[in-house]
Amino acid sequence: MLLTPEQVAPLYRADAAHDFDHVLRVLANAERIGCAEKADMGVLRTATLLHDIARADQRRTGVDHAAEGARRARTMLTQAGHPTEFVEAVCHAIAAHRFRNELAPQTLEAKILYDADKLDSIGAVGIARVFAYGGHLNRPLYREDDSGEHTALQEFRVKLSKIKERLFTRTAQKIAEERHHFMVAYFDQLAAEVAGQR
Repeated sequence: MLLTPEQVAPLYRADAAHDFDHVLRVLANAERIGCAEKADMGVLRTATLLHDIARADQRRTGVDHAAEGARRARTMLTQAGHPTEFVEAVCHAIAAHRFRNELAPQTLEAKILYDADKLDSIGAVGIARVFAYGGHLNRPLYREDDSGEHTALQEFRVKLSKIKERLFTRTAQKIAEERHHFMVAYFDQLAAEVAGQR
């Protein structure tokens, strides 16, 4: 039997940018993309529900949450009696979902999870998440200089502005267009307001 959101929710205790609401948004993205791309929805939903189960521990342990999440998912799904092929497909998708990761998604389901997760990092939600996470870490709201503090602006430059070009599926690429343009316009407006230009 496949996992439900209600079963998985207690596994999540991370900050507001990586909480279970994030998982539900990624699930909505994954279902939209998966239906359009004709994915194995059982693998995709299971991987999506479990993709960040180790996220809360990463800052404390330093262990990559994608790799650790795949390890935990493998144990959980194997103990639940799922077939090895299913377990490995889910675990590969989890292990390969990070932007800052050398492991590239190889399967359709892994590519869709990657895309669905990244779509939640851009657009209006992405902006909200980057500021929520910065607040969680007590980082400055905005800093233009290269002070070494990783602010929302630096995250936009280093990661968020590049996401649109790194998505795998055509469906996600289409969704990303509007989100990307909104986000670019927002950071342009923010810079102008900080400088007193608007």
